[in-house]
Amino acid sequence: MTQRKFKVVFADPPFGRESKGEAVTESPNLGILYIIGYARQRLPDVEFFYLEPFLSMDEHLQKVSEIKPDVYAISFTTPRRELALQTINKVKALGLSMVMVVGGAHPTIDPQDVLKNTPVDVCVMGEGEETTTELIQKIQANEPITELLGTVNRQKNNGIRPLLKNIDFFPAWDLIDFENYDVAVSRKRRMAYLLPIRGCPNYCTYCSNPVWKLEKPWVRQRSPKNIAEEIRYLYGRGIREIYLRSDTFNVDIKWCLQVCDEIEKLNLKGMVFQCNLRADKLNDELAKRLHDIHVWLVHIGLESANDRVLKGIGKNATQADNIRTLELLKKHHIKVYGFLMLYNAWETNGKLEYETPEEVQNTLNFAKNCLRDNLIEYISWSITNPLIGSKLHDIAQRHGIAAYNVKIGNCMQLPGISEEQMVEHVKQGMILQLLNGIQKGMITKKSYKRAAQKAVKILNM
Repeated sequence: MTQRKFKVVFADPPFGRESKGEAVTESPNLGILYIIGYARQRLPDVEFFYLEPFLSMDEHLQKVSEIKPDVYAISFTTPRRELALQTINKVKALGLSMVMVVGGAHPTIDPQDVLKNTPVDVCVMGEGEETTTELIQKIQANEPITELLGTVNRQKNNGIRPLLKNIDFFPAWDLIDFENYDVAVSRKRRMAYLLPIRGCPNYCTYCSNPVWKLEKPWVRQRSPKNIAEEIRYLYGRGIREIYLRSDTFNVDIKWCLQVCDEIEKLNLKGMVFQCNLRADKLNDELAKRLHDIHVWLVHIGLESANDRVLKGIGKNATQADNIRTLELLKKHHIKVYGFLMLYNAWETNGKLEYETPEEVQNTLNFAKNCLRDNLIEYISWSITNPLIGSKLHDIAQRHGIAAYNVKIGNCMQLPGISEEQMVEHVKQGMILQLLNGIQKGMITKKSYKRAAQKAVKILNM
């Protein structure tokens, strides 16, 4: 008689089929796929499953019921907290005998919130590959899991596990049907995300990703040859566009040029790329090489057009850097997706400082001018929200400006700045983004509903 395989389910919160075309279903969860890719090399007798974000709640629960896993693990961020907690409680109500595990950004920064509000057995903190692999091994062997490094349970916080030294391995791409994913901005029909670097060298005030900041080094790069091998694999799977999705691709210009060399050696016909760049680390040589390997779009967090604000939030870039980089990319025919933030706040020597309405207007005017001059192709913005896990969250609590919900969404209650002032700037930002989306063909059949909702929101302000 064949022995039943030990089964492990990894899951995203189920956003439903209507989420197709939204940001949450542009890509499978690379964090989960990396954990599966790492763990199954070491656990060949374990069967792994991935429940993807576009499933409905009923579909999610049905699949868990059919699989009957020994371990159920769900990963989520703070903005997805409510749906994730609801999902965990509904999975528990199925009455199956399984160990329930959570991981990702929110459980990492606030494990007690999850343990208090759900029946999970254990929270995995930080980078998950080694911890999760060891956790599965212990569960499989019926060994205690309360003392496992990198986890928190109701009895004990076991502390953070050191980060992986070698990240030259692939996610479990074989579990993915790329037909199920689509992105708002792309040149080719089939696109995949690829993670060449883990972490970021900076610690901007508003950044809420705690996973890479718990231990050092803050930046780890894959070898250029390993990155090229993954690109070759994805090309063989029909992928013709890759988004190099690390927070910052150009942390190290020398390494970045080496990656470009390895990509060029592949000579993959029809392949194009997108990547994330910092404005203060781009020179003419790198811009040219990015163009040579067919990078057609770069994403840059410009954030503000004001040096006082950029310095305050720890961006380590200036407005001169922003303009120089935009002009350099235009020279080499590379388009830019610019990201902006309105009403930033920070602390200087214990004193609260924040962006004035005049500075916010300056940023919006800068964005309009960049669109007019073709320095930016696409625009996106947000009003600054102090998410848990960020330095800004602690600053907001210390100074009593924590986020509150108004008709423009969650934002800080900054001294001397009225809701009416914020509404006016939010309205300007929404109109600018909506017109940009229409002009650049981003409003498609899959996104018209979201665009219509945005237009109604503007009219009701």
